[in-house]
Amino acid sequence: MKTLIEKWIIPREHSFNVRGYELANNPEGMVMRMHDEYEVSILPNARGKRFIGNTIESFAGGDMFLIGPKVPHAVQFDTNVPHKVITIHFLYDSLGKGFFDLPENNAIKDLLRDAKLGIAFPGQQASRFYPLIRQLNEVRGFERLMAFLRLLNEMSQTPHKKVLSSRGFVRRAAPKDYEVVNKVYEYIITRFQDQDISLEDISGYANMSPNTFCRFFKKHFHKNFTKFLNEVRIGHACKLLQETDKNVSEIAFASGYNQITHFNRQFKQIIGYSPKAYRKELD
Repeated sequence: MKTLIEKWIIPREHSFNVRGYELANNPEGMVMRMHDEYEVSILPNARGKRFIGNTIESFAGGDMFLIGPKVPHAVQFDTNVPHKVITIHFLYDSLGKGFFDLPENNAIKDLLRDAKLGIAFPGQQASRFYPLIRQLNEVRGFERLMAFLRLLNEMSQTPHKKVLSSRGFVRRAAPKDYEVVNKVYEYIITRFQDQDISLEDISGYANMSPNTFCRFFKKHFHKNFTKFLNEVRIGHACKLLQETDKNVSEIAFASGYNQITHFNRQFKQIIGYSPKAYRKELD
């Protein structure tokens, strides 16, 4: 998996950049992106997996994300057709040095602080932001600026936003480490359904001894490999429980577990419900 360092050009006549475009899976594999700007991104009609910081989670159409500066992120769609993406990019000082440090902006300042870990807004919550986002393209000047500030304020006041990465996550990896971290991401997301995936396998793939790999993984993901793998597998199981009629045993097998008792134990530990109770909550 490659790492792309991006630079978004914000036009002189604007304080932030709003862009709509189409994005598809890269046939050569996922690309991790990083940039100095904050990013608000919406994928209105897409489903897939989103990599932000040290998390891998499924997303559904309409979900919205806020990503802070230099936070690595990537997306993998469930289908290979192009999908519409809307992004907003801005710098912390886009509205003037110290603007977000004003006491009236405390809630927005807290939001931007948490964005350094990545924040997700589920589609049901994010839909309330759509009129403001559309307005950003329809108005100019002062009204455009006010719409942008209202959007940030509404996001900061939303109670159901979810901070994604662990609180200790701060990406300070040396450039030479990015390639290895990205290889590990790709290995996990492409092989988590294999029931015989092991620490020896992935440490060998990363050209490290198991002990060295464990230290490396904990440093960059702030959790051990087994816990991270289980979180990815259970995230996939949640998606299958939501979107298919497969029974729990079939879902456990399709998520990389060969023992239903182990699957049930991990599911309840991570989600807080048994798989059956989780599906019932969806009804």
